[in-house]
Amino acid sequence: MAIFAEKFSKMPLNRASLIRISTIDRCLQNHYRRWTIGDLIDACTDALAEFEGRSNPVSRRTLQGDLALMRSDRLGYNAPIVVREKKYYEYADPDYSITHLPLNDEGLDALNSALDILRQLQGFPQLASSIDTISKLNEQISRHTGSSAPAMDMEHVPGYKGTKFIGAIYDAVRKRQTIVIEYQSFKARQPEALTVYPYLLKEYRNRWFLICEKATNRSPQVNIFALDRIHSVAVDKERPFKKCVDFDPEHFFDDTLGVTKLISDKPRRVVVKIDRQQAPYVESKPFHKSQKVEQRFRDGSIQISLKVVINPELERLILGFGKFVEVIAPPEFRTRIAENLRKAVTHYD
Repeated sequence: MAIFAEKFSKMPLNRASLIRISTIDRCLQNHYRRWTIGDLIDACTDALAEFEGRSNPVSRRTLQGDLALMRSDRLGYNAPIVVREKKYYEYADPDYSITHLPLNDEGLDALNSALDILRQLQGFPQLASSIDTISKLNEQISRHTGSSAPAMDMEHVPGYKGTKFIGAIYDAVRKRQTIVIEYQSFKARQPEALTVYPYLLKEYRNRWFLICEKATNRSPQVNIFALDRIHSVAVDKERPFKKCVDFDPEHFFDDTLGVTKLISDKPRRVVVKIDRQQAPYVESKPFHKSQKVEQRFRDGSIQISLKVVINPELERLILGFGKFVEVIAPPEFRTRIAENLRKAVTHYD
């Protein structure tokens, strides 16, 4: 058992393990129920499923590792977890909780790293119970260190209006529920009530989008709505959910930059020449996972190819590199980029 505990104490504390540990702690604080290892596995599986949207059962081995970590002093817990009747897990001290204890330095470092990531998930009300525990841990860290300055700064848009609808839409996607949204495009004067079948929530450049299908569509197609243009969301309990057989949420956007894509869109071979000044950056951070370097030139420039849908997001990406890139193919895309650059130049003539 000591070897088992030592092995798991060396494992990194990531987001999933922090959610599991906070869930175990919450369960063992509930003295009105007796917890078997199967019960704890189910509770942790449910907690993770709320975020992931699908059930990936927590293994017995993983849960035993979490219990061993909590019992150890790696995070400063030394949790008094005992097994009664060789079956039921509980805290020997009924007042114990991991949120009541000071943490050692190693524990603070591990938790700070995980908390920096978990703070980004607070838009999901499904994680409210875990976030509550996490917030208490964060408060302890702040008091212990005398500083609450973060070590990680993820991009976010202050005051982004779409965040409040993430939880409701996420639930509808996961439970396959038809919803009615009030949506107002930038061109519309008034919001419009739309009944839709929600298929996916997608984030792109700090904006969230609902990928769905209007109930009024005559042929299969996906519709894309920005969450910050939505005024309200409500479940339509009368209309049954309809699945689009042509939409695969796992792979639909594999050949796409951004979110603009129709079911009928097909990827094209796009060839771009990159100036030597930008070549190292484009190689270290590819435009798309399909990117391949096809040719290297003596001056340090490179020619790359992509297999992607040609859409406004790709166009804006290329235009953003200005003089450092040249579209070689396909011809019509090269012409479109050239026309946009010529129009841009007129602003400075």
